[in-house]
Amino acid sequence: MELSQIATLRRVLEAFCYHHELTFSDPPAISAARELMRFADEGENDPVILARRLDEVMRASHHRRPPAQRPMPFSSASAPRQ
Repeated sequence: MELSQIATLRRVLEAFCYHHELTFSDPPAISAARELMRFADEGENDPVILARRLDEVMRASHHRRPPAQRPMPFSSASAPRQ
């Protein structure tokens, strides 16, 4: 991989993380980085296409997770009483 490709992947990942309020060490950001590297291995280097494909695959992977793995929304009605 060329240095320019790495810089492009980083910019796309930074934008993704900013948009989703993630840090690079968050599990979704790590998954996103892996997906971007896979896209680059497939020959994609256009940042607009990379960003679009990343959004699509990350959105699809979120909806495929079993319900037990999805974070439960906090609700005062379901909060344990003390």
